[in-house]
This record gives sequence, structure tokens and C-alpha cells, in this order.
Amino acid sequence: MFVVVARAAVRPRLVLPGILVAAFGLWFGAARAAAAPPTLPNMLTNGSFEHPHVQAGASHPFASIPGWHLAYGPDIELQNHVAGAPAKGEQLAELDSDASSGIFQRVHTQPGRLYRLQFSVSARPGTSPAENVLVVKWHRQVLARIVLDGRGLTRTDWHDYAFKLRATGRRPRLEFDDRGVSDSVGTYLDAVKVTPWRGHPTARPR
Repeated sequence: MFVVVARAAVRPRLVLPGILVAAFGLWFGAARAAAAPPTLPNMLTNGSFEHPHVQAGASHPFASIPGWHLAYGPDIELQNHVAGAPAKGEQLAELDSDASSGIFQRVHTQPGRLYRLQFSVSARPGTSPAENVLVVKWHRQVLARIVLDGRGLTRTDWHDYAFKLRATGRRPRLEFDDRGVSDSVGTYLDAVKVTPWRGHPTARPR
């Protein structure tokens, strides 16, 4: 499992580690993302959390939203410029609404093929690292644990991450969990995208 710890004063552009989970035959590679990400359609639904629409300056809890479901916790909170700007679009997800929560979406993949996962994370401005702990899972296995420091921030400070993944099934589960203090303020998530890995060879004809 890869752990990233970032303070407000340090903004890594990209951290691209990988892990090997032998028990499930999963392979996660590490590579620096290209300056220009692949211009491929997002395989996820509502990856930037633009739906349902939330009024500017407000937040709203939902039991579920298009594409995303609760893994645990009371609800999924969407914000529209409440305590900082989103990484993309007008809205973001906070994974600690009334309490810590986890969200997931199943991705339609082809077994054995490679995929690229990318997403943006920010600490909530003015909160400590204990409040901003994100655990990322792929096929229910921990891919990364990211800790961000929002102390001293007056606006969102987005960190971008990218991973190369190999699918072992047709509907692997992508999950993001808040593992910080469960107290209604915590990790910000936005701009989640899964695409086929660029350059991966096409399937051989049968």
C-alpha cells in the first residue's frame, strides 16, 4: 500500500506509485503521467460530481448520486464553492458530511486490460491532516492512502494522482473512503476519471 503525506506548503504535481496484490492477482503500476492526459472518454459516470446540481455557495447531502453509491456512512455531500473552488467544473464531493463516508462506482472493464485512473484531492482549507485521510481501493484492495494538510490554507489546494491498473474482472469496484476524524469536515475529491491505457495493444482477432 502506498502512503502519501502532503503538507499545505508542499504541492507535489503528481505522485504515481503502484502496488502488487498477489492474493487477488492484481497488478498496479507506477508511472509519471504525461503532461497532457489521454484525451479519451471517461468510463465513469459523473466523475466530476456535477449531478445533481447544487446551488452556488451551498452543499447538499444525498443518499446516492448518478454513478456513485455509498460504501458506508450517512450520505454523499456535494458542494458548490462552499469552502473553496473545485478542481473541475462547479462542484466537488466532500467525504465527511455528517460523518465519514465512502463512495464507490463499478467500472465496466475487460479482464486483463490496462486502465488509467486519475483524480484530484484537496484538504478542506483550515483543517489538520487528521481530518483529511483518503483511502483509495480498486477491486476492494487498497491502492493508496493519501494524507493532506489543510492548515494555513484559505482556498482549496488540489493534488493530482494517476495510476495504471490491470482489470481482473468485468465490473471492478472503484472506491474512495474518508478515514480521517469523523466530524463533518474532511477530504475533498473531484475530477475522477478512468480511461483505457493509451498504447495498450488491441485484442487479437479470434
